[in-house]
Amino acid sequence: MGRRRGQGRRTWAQLCVVLAGLLVFLAAVGGAVGLAMVKSRIDRIPRVSVGLSLSFEERGDSEAQNFLLVGIDSAAGIDPGSPIHIDRDINTLLTDSVILVRIDPDADRVAMLSIPRDLWVPISGKGRHDRVNAARAMGGAATLIDTVSEYLGVPVHHYVEVNFAGFLQIVEAVDGVPVQIAQPIRDDSVGLRIEQAGVFPLDPDTALAYARTRRPLTLVEGGDPDDDNDWVRLGVWNDLERNQRQQEFVVATLKRAVEKGIRNPLTLRRVVDELLGGENPSITLDDRITVGRLVNLGNEFRSFGVDQIERYELPVVDAVRDGKQVLLLREQQARPALEFFRAGSLAGVRVRVLNGAPSGTVVGVEVALELAGFSVVERGNADRFDVARTVVRYTEGFEAEAETLARYVEPAPRLELVTGISGADVELVVGGDYATISGRPRDSAS
Repeated sequence: MGRRRGQGRRTWAQLCVVLAGLLVFLAAVGGAVGLAMVKSRIDRIPRVSVGLSLSFEERGDSEAQNFLLVGIDSAAGIDPGSPIHIDRDINTLLTDSVILVRIDPDADRVAMLSIPRDLWVPISGKGRHDRVNAARAMGGAATLIDTVSEYLGVPVHHYVEVNFAGFLQIVEAVDGVPVQIAQPIRDDSVGLRIEQAGVFPLDPDTALAYARTRRPLTLVEGGDPDDDNDWVRLGVWNDLERNQRQQEFVVATLKRAVEKGIRNPLTLRRVVDELLGGENPSITLDDRITVGRLVNLGNEFRSFGVDQIERYELPVVDAVRDGKQVLLLREQQARPALEFFRAGSLAGVRVRVLNGAPSGTVVGVEVALELAGFSVVERGNADRFDVARTVVRYTEGFEAEAETLARYVEPAPRLELVTGISGADVELVVGGDYATISGRPRDSAS
């Protein structure tokens, strides 16, 4: 596992990357002129109050930051005649895909990690497991952020959300997106029909249909486009194929934005008006991100090439839980990718807190760990209540995480190598000697 092209599992994750990329380009026009031009419009974008769920770590403009980008499967605000309404309820509001984007100006790197919508996770604060795409419906954006951050052990510094209307606006803003079509493709369920191979400038409706198709057909060689019998299944109809099309479309859209002169102030004005000028913007940002931060971030990446975006996948296996078809994370295999998104963050250490003292409580310990920056995934009771000295348990391969945690615990805990920890990197068994979680780590773990 590692960096690979065309990975992931669902549609909207990559469409969000298009939005984030355009926002960076908008901010990157430069100086007071660019700021003045976009500030009033960006300030009109709705904000969602999730500040307390975002990482406590303060990040400078040149430091790595993780953006959680979420695509909402909503057709609200779209012309009733659009093909998007085929076989769908206008009131549908689902989290269709989630992606984590890491932007690291110091290293000149941008990477994205697709999080499958069917990933089986503990829903933060709800005391139950479900697919990750259920988190937002259960408790809003904050619950989704907490769920992703706690389960994967990654910090989330900012949140961006976009719906179908936002996608259409993006394609409209860049005057369509030229895409290389390898062979004829058709899917009546989403209103897609392209009868010849070649490079085609996709208009908004066609682009959205191309992005959404899950059961495409192709025309047999020499076939008649008007004969339904000459259209046969294209590929194996899985989400990987759809995501490969999405990855290609993302790159094509960002390239198109550059070709259209997105860094030119006059072009910028038109594109900003297209994206953000409506009465009901289809983009939502978190309540902590500022226009100044976007401008500074954009300036850091003025010369960044679209083809430099790195793409990661989570290794998963099919399973059935509570009667649902779901995906389970292969935790050990996922570590290389997750470590990159955790880098430089205590949130990369997922901690299960267990009470091992007869009169102890882990509530205050959990809060102290989170304030220090760790990711607490669960709290509960240990298998016994006569633990005298606090213990940090870990499994093979998690020595560094255990030592990091131990350096924050006062007095110094005992380190214990165990087997069978699942869903967390380390376990903190609070003993009778526990005093506090320090705001600053000791020089050594013991």
